[in-house]
Amino acid sequence: MPGRKSKTPLADQHMFLSPQLDIGADPEDGSDLDLIASTYRSVLDDSAFEDMIAGWESRLTTSGAGTPQTKVSRRLLGQLAIFRDTLDNLGAPVTSDPLKVAVSEVPGPALVISPNGRVATINISGERAFGVRQGGQIDPARIAPGSREDYDALLRASGERHNGAHAILTILPAAGEYGETLLAEAYLLRAAGQNRDHIAIRSLEIAWAPRAGDRLQQAFGLTQAECEVAELFFQSRNLDAIAQRRGVSLLTIRTQIKTIMGKMGAPSNVELMRLLAMVASREQVGLTGAAPVWHDPLNRESIIQTGGGRRIAWTWMGDRHGLPVVLSRGMTMTYLLPADCEARLKEAGICLYLLSRPGYGNSTIDASLDVMEDNRVALRAFLDRIVGRPCLGVGQADGVLPLVAEAAADPRRFHGLLAVGYAGGFDIPGLQRLPKIQRVMLQLAGSAPWVAELMAKSGHRMMRQHGLDWYLERAFRTNPINQVTLRNPDWTALIRNACEHALKQGHVTFVRELQLTHFPIDPALQALAIPLLYLAPLDDPGIDLDACGRLGKLNPRITVEPVPDAAELILYQRSDLVLDRIIAMARQKK
Repeated sequence: MPGRKSKTPLADQHMFLSPQLDIGADPEDGSDLDLIASTYRSVLDDSAFEDMIAGWESRLTTSGAGTPQTKVSRRLLGQLAIFRDTLDNLGAPVTSDPLKVAVSEVPGPALVISPNGRVATINISGERAFGVRQGGQIDPARIAPGSREDYDALLRASGERHNGAHAILTILPAAGEYGETLLAEAYLLRAAGQNRDHIAIRSLEIAWAPRAGDRLQQAFGLTQAECEVAELFFQSRNLDAIAQRRGVSLLTIRTQIKTIMGKMGAPSNVELMRLLAMVASREQVGLTGAAPVWHDPLNRESIIQTGGGRRIAWTWMGDRHGLPVVLSRGMTMTYLLPADCEARLKEAGICLYLLSRPGYGNSTIDASLDVMEDNRVALRAFLDRIVGRPCLGVGQADGVLPLVAEAAADPRRFHGLLAVGYAGGFDIPGLQRLPKIQRVMLQLAGSAPWVAELMAKSGHRMMRQHGLDWYLERAFRTNPINQVTLRNPDWTALIRNACEHALKQGHVTFVRELQLTHFPIDPALQALAIPLLYLAPLDDPGIDLDACGRLGKLNPRITVEPVPDAAELILYQRSDLVLDRIIAMARQKK
């Protein structure tokens, strides 16, 4: 790996590749200025990243994507180096992702779920109160019986564009620190490009700050008496109790509440509670809902610690003591299978091990190794310590490449391999058929990896600022089948979890995955002594069946199965078919 610094920390705050590029002899031109401008604009302008991609696409076309290095002028190299330092010194951006904003702007427990109850995002206190993690399924038992009707009504309304639907729910917390019950607001929230609403559930159990009354007077013109009534309403929501507390009639309190609602523009008691909660939470300085780091939503993760300090994380689905199958994910944003797939795996007597490859989730990278060797070392340790016998290996996208390399080196590891989705390493010319962003990034990873890292770092910052949907929309917008999948909140909850799993350790994982694609895998494919089935989604732009035909010529043990109505997100678009093949191949003998 050119320019690799083996001891550099791999947190997202640090670059890990050195700026080694060929310096062009051609005179500088206007394209340098355009690239420099779009590069700096990318810190604030979410559209600038696409201008950066377009600029590098033109430069790659001009200088030739097949050359060992991408040539740049000295001025451009110098400006890129300055921008590199700028990125390293910038603080974390403030997110504009509406789902993350919903759980971060309140100090108490909060989460956002899809219409089928899968958690799209959650804050740390929400993890404790609801007993669930991002990507997991909320337990309906957390909703008090008296609130189930309102909760079910919200779930039904999520697909009917009832943007005004909201309710006050009583939550039965999973953790004792929140008491026996927790009052929460629940309302519909639609993310851009979604065909159904998410449901946000946020605690209303917020302390009334001393300055909240001042804020009500300043912002809404409430009198001192009205501020006192508003505070009591927020704390008890019982008009009789408020009247008794203040020594006035119930009619007086009702009149005051109506006046408060009019001044604050609240059409209902529920909306008034929401507004009061927002005012109270704004005064809880420094107590916003912190976001958790990625954790296994199945709550089954185990970690292998090697002598050299390496951490290898894994979890599982299905029958814990069943036939072993090892799944190795790629950069395609799919990871966990849906709940109904786990039921099928359990019924079939299969344990599907979900291995976090180096850089994913809680598995560490060994920067002293090239990306393929790093993956194989981790894979061997996992197979030796956990599996202990020949098994089926399943690889998503380029996640299959380490499986192929290891199977070719040691045929005893696997009795069969299943490749799910387009693997760029199987068909390098196919990279030219990919959408612009993926194509340019992969070309840069081969010819100018330091530039690819700079772009990845900038893109990762934008994802943190504008939300994961910013990336998903750009990565998959050219494909109608992917768009249908992404418009469904039940699928995007799983996709978001896969994104967080891939990005937990920052931009470095993405860069190394780009480099993995360029690993020469043909010799390993030729040496395979076990069967390999390649599920080729016909709507994936990288797939060309004529090009796939060369795999059978390399090795007759390789079979290609065309899969219609599927693209990059095949694991979710055709999950039943993928599971059929996993079950059938797991039961086959070597």
